[in-house]
Amino acid sequence: MEIRPGNAEIKPQWFHPLIQHHPQDLALSKTELETFAYDYFLRFLPFFRNQSDGSLKVGTTITFNRKMRQRLGLAVLFEHQVRLNEVYFAKQPRLLPYTLFHELTHLWLYDCERDPGHTVGFYRKMQDFLATGLPVDTEVHIHTRKAQESPYIYRCPSCQNRWHTRQINPQALFCGYCYDNQQIKVFPTLHRAVTQRACSK
Repeated sequence: MEIRPGNAEIKPQWFHPLIQHHPQDLALSKTELETFAYDYFLRFLPFFRNQSDGSLKVGTTITFNRKMRQRLGLAVLFEHQVRLNEVYFAKQPRLLPYTLFHELTHLWLYDCERDPGHTVGFYRKMQDFLATGLPVDTEVHIHTRKAQESPYIYRCPSCQNRWHTRQINPQALFCGYCYDNQQIKVFPTLHRAVTQRACSK
């Protein structure tokens, strides 16, 4: 499914020279990609800071990985990191802002303590991207069935990682972050039940 900007105002400041003038047969280096990504990260911050439902927390890192093959981007929520497909975006830098905005939306929802999945709230926030007039990447997976909001938030008592679930007292649920880093199983406690709809502008 392709999203079209419609009558959204196209503002010149959104367009980086790499989007306007990038030759299609020229691949960017990793350093150039990082500079490009952080430039757009700063341009996008007004969409994710000081919103009525919360703000993206400080400390977001953006990395590029040559080994990514199945995904164009990944939001590592607890580590507050966006990982991007280096090979793809070296050849298609003009499409990078869309995936970056997509992954930042996941992080923003997590920071707002809302379900960070592909929910109605997620796609409502993604509509903000259309106001930039920047190109939409149709290779990014668009979910035709939007996930339901998970009503319970659990939190790890050790590292404070959070995740959403549809079950209360889910069986055999333990913190993968603590297990990967400390080889111990830490079982979560109920943080709160969600009573508000997904974070939206």
